[in-house]
Amino acid sequence: MTAEPKKFKFSFQINAQDCMACAACELECKDGAIYVDDNVNYAINQDNCKRCGKCQRACPSGAVLKINIA
Repeated sequence: MTAEPKKFKFSFQINAQDCMACAACELECKDGAIYVDDNVNYAINQDNCKRCGKCQRACPSGAVLKINIA
C-alpha cells in the first residue's frame, strides 16, 4: 500500500527576477527543499517543501512568494 501524496492549498515559489542569490532561504530551509536549478536560479523542490514559510521570512528581497493552488 502506497501513501497518498500530500495535498497542500498553497506552495512557495522563488521569483528569479527579485532574487538576490544571497542564499538566506537555502540556509534557513532545514528540509533541503531549496536548490540552484540548471539556469543558476534558486528554486524550491515541492516534494521536499513542508510549507513552513521559513524561507519566505528569511528572504530580504521578498522573492519567495506564497502561491495559492486552485
